Amino acid sequence: VVPALNLNLAGEVTWVGGWGINVRGGKAQGSTTASRKLHDRIKATGEYSIEAWVAPGNVAQEDARIVSYSGGTATRNFMLGQTLYSYDFYNRASTTNVAGDPKLTTAAADEDLQATLQHVVATFDPVNGRRLYVNGESTGDDDPSRGGTLADWDDTFAFVLGNEVSGDRQFEGVFRLVAVHNRALTVEQVRQNFQAGVGEKFYLLFSVS
Repeated sequence: VVPALNLNLAGEVTWVGGWGINVRGGKAQGSTTASRKLHDRIKATGEYSIEAWVAPGNVAQEDARIVSYSGGTATRNFMLGQTLYSYDFYNRASTTNVAGDPKLTTAAADEDLQATLQHVVATFDPVNGRRLYVNGESTGDDDPSRGGTLADWDDTFAFVLGNEVSGDRQFEGVFRLVAVHNRALTVEQVRQNFQAGVGEKFYLLFSVS
C-alpha cells in the first residue's frame, strides 16, 4: 500500500530462511512519515486488525513489545505485547487513556502464548472493542473498555516491531509475517488466514497453459 512503510533494522536483528526476521536485540522501525498512513487509513474506518505469525523466543519476557505504533513507553495508538504466557493488546480510544489502558490481556492460566510459531490476531471495532485470536480461535477474553472511537489517535508516532521506539522494551523472537488491516477481521477470515499458513514463496518456472 503506497507509500511503502519500509522498516529499518537496528541492533541484533537477522534474516531467517523462508522469509522473516529474528530479533534478539534492537528493533525494526519505520519512519514517522511513512507510519502516518496507518493513522490516516485506520482512523478513516474506525476499526483495524493486527495480524502476525510470530514465534516468541521464550515465555519469560515481560512488558515486551511485539508490534507497536507509538511515541514511547507511555503514549501509543496501539500495541501488541507479551507478558510471560499472555498477549497484551493496548488501544488508544475514547474509552481508554493515551497509553491504551486498561489493556486487554489473555488469561495467564490459559497460557495462550507459547514459545513456538503462532498466528495471533488483534482486532478492534467501535461496537465490540478489542478481541484476540490465537491459531484461528478466539481467546475468549473480554475487553475491559469495550467500544469507543479512534478520534484521539496521534499521527506523529512510528511503527515498530520487536521493541519500543525508545528501545527499552525488548522482545525476542522470530517474525514470519506482520500485517495491519484497516478493518476488523471476522472470525471466518482469521481462521482462513491461519489455515493458509505462512512460508517461503516458490516460483514455478514453467508454463501452466
